[in-house]
Amino acid sequence: MQTRRDFIKMTLGSILLADAVSLFGSEIRSRNSWKIGICDWDLRTTGRLSSFDIAKELGFEGVQVSYQPEGEDSLADKANRPKFLGASKESGVSITSFCIGTLNSNPLATTPQAVSWVEDCIDAMVEMNVEQVLIPFFGKADLTQNTDHFPIVVEKFKHLSQLAERNGKILSIESTLSAEDHIRMIEAVGSNALKVYYDVCNGVLYKKNYDIFHEMELLGKHNLISQIHFKENRRRLGEGDINFIKVCEALEKIDYDGWVVVESSAPEDWKEAQSANAQFVKKLLGR
Repeated sequence: MQTRRDFIKMTLGSILLADAVSLFGSEIRSRNSWKIGICDWDLRTTGRLSSFDIAKELGFEGVQVSYQPEGEDSLADKANRPKFLGASKESGVSITSFCIGTLNSNPLATTPQAVSWVEDCIDAMVEMNVEQVLIPFFGKADLTQNTDHFPIVVEKFKHLSQLAERNGKILSIESTLSAEDHIRMIEAVGSNALKVYYDVCNGVLYKKNYDIFHEMELLGKHNLISQIHFKENRRRLGEGDINFIKVCEALEKIDYDGWVVVESSAPEDWKEAQSANAQFVKKLLGR
């Protein structure tokens, strides 16, 4: 005969199990909602219309498109913008975001035209319904090597982030700065339109020895991770130093709900390697 205590224990156990299943299911759905993109420079098609078809062929759902101030397919030429939208629609491959890669060799802090490039990119984002643009700080623009650039960049971002904010767009910093220094810069700028484009391999690649899981948690608490690069140091995903299972767990913990963008330059047959990267991420996401 079932006692009242047995009934309560069984009922409580069912409730807890249901809650656990609901929570687990929620996490799986969250991870499954992440779409998989790739940088156009890793398709050997930097800033070119052909990126979308190649990305589709290799198993990706989106492309991070390079905004180039000049060139045949440059998005600075407004006539090219509908062409990119058409290529995206026809292939079924989305634009994950833009990236102004030329800012690595022409730093925002010291290049007179750089601010106007970002301004025009924001205009393209509005016209093409693209949410964010990656603003990189590597090479000549490295902020850890050029500490005098830091206050100049802050002042330029004060202007640019206001423009982005008025248009509902995001400027995403990717750099070799620590999470704490990224937060310091963003607080100095004082705009919700400025966030961090987090790359899980930059700390390893640039020998910074950052704890990426601490960094993701800290940036996540401030709601500052706008998009993320999955990358290894010149290897296929899963064959290097990054524990991508823990990366996914860390992103779930901060309720990340965006694109996973592959940035990988494997030395072997690049098409085969990128296709393998797409399959690797799909398995991680439970597909």
